[in-house]
Amino acid sequence: MTREQRRLVETMRSTTLEFAALARSRDEFGGGMQWLKVKKFEYLTRYRRDPVTGEQKAASIGRRSPETEAIYDRFIKERAELDRQISALRPTIAEQTRMARALRLSRAPEEVGAVARAIGLSELIDHITIIGEAAVYAYECEMAALLPREMLPDDGMDLLVAGVHPTDVVDELLAVLRRAKIYVRLAHLSEDLAVAELRTEEGLSIRLYTMSTLGGLIDRYAESSAYGAEAVRWALDLPVMHSMLVDRNGRAATVAVLEPRAYCLLRFVALDVEEMSLIRREASAELNATMVKLVHERWTEPFIEDHVQTIGPLHDLLGEDGFPSAPRM
Repeated sequence: MTREQRRLVETMRSTTLEFAALARSRDEFGGGMQWLKVKKFEYLTRYRRDPVTGEQKAASIGRRSPETEAIYDRFIKERAELDRQISALRPTIAEQTRMARALRLSRAPEEVGAVARAIGLSELIDHITIIGEAAVYAYECEMAALLPREMLPDDGMDLLVAGVHPTDVVDELLAVLRRAKIYVRLAHLSEDLAVAELRTEEGLSIRLYTMSTLGGLIDRYAESSAYGAEAVRWALDLPVMHSMLVDRNGRAATVAVLEPRAYCLLRFVALDVEEMSLIRREASAELNATMVKLVHERWTEPFIEDHVQTIGPLHDLLGEDGFPSAPRM
């Protein structure tokens, strides 16, 4: 990235994280409060739409009293203050979006950006992590490097979700996407419930995994590289990283992604055990080789030497003769 691009990325990161935090706080004030008269008494009622079913629900907080009046006043004031702060940020976001397009930082497919933004503005950001190649758009921002456009992935999104089975969070995810006017359907569910695939109206594939799913893939990988499998398990225990990506409209989105070394190691597993076409495998291997180069040169933490020695492809890329130039980099 140029100096101007790096400066804008850092400014957008600050604004995007602040806006996302405000949006998540604003969710607590969804719906509203009102006084309802029942016979000769007034009762404070809290109403909001159920995020999963879409039904309007109401609950009584109590009869009118100094305590319930204080609850009502605090609700109105805090909601108004959040609305004020959110409104104050919108012109800044609009200007940064325009500048991102002008400086050619608009990278991720629009559909990927929309899904990522919907998740990032909700509490699901703490329960959903991008683990597939779409995470590359966040790593570009983290390492101030722009990959060749022909190398950028556009094959969908792979998400690590909380729960035993991917279906455990499907209802919540559908509700969050529906609120953002992104409509998806369940396109595939594996027989052992290990993987679920959603598909948007635009055709974007969203595959859902859990840690137990990844554990199964790593077990298969261990058949050919036992020590390599242990390295991947170690990497997946690293803390998830909050970052951002910028879509092709120049709009930013807060995302949770794996630590970059963990991403690279997990991609080696995918290349070893997942079924994919030859063309897809070659493109994925080329992209991961470039990501290994970026991590090796720019990330704050190096690859662990033991991991380099136990994962053949990683060792080949980080050979004693030095790292080769990445294709078309």
